Amino acid sequence: MSYGFPTDDAPVAATPSATAGITLPPARRKPVEAAVAVPDLARVKQAGQELGFVSRDTTARRKPGPKRKEAQDRLTVTGPKRVIDRLKAYSDGAGLSYCEAIEALLDAADR
Repeated sequence: MSYGFPTDDAPVAATPSATAGITLPPARRKPVEAAVAVPDLARVKQAGQELGFVSRDTTARRKPGPKRKEAQDRLTVTGPKRVIDRLKAYSDGAGLSYCEAIEALLDAADR
């Protein structure tokens, strides 16, 4: 559908506006670009190394995290701020993670 405008496949004279007595300038067409040859990457890399360029590719992998000794799970706790603050204060005072603090409190409750 051309909506009265010239398209790539229709000449300018075939448009309705050209037949109504209005002469439009010829459509500007983008020149077709010649295919660019792909350079030999090995030669480009060698030339770069000779000029002192250093590759940014990372060769070293990151160190993996600690191995888990038992299955892991996740818990999201929502509760009164005063209770959550007490748990945070307990774990900070004892130097424990939240999970370790909960485990210590559960062990104390089991006794």
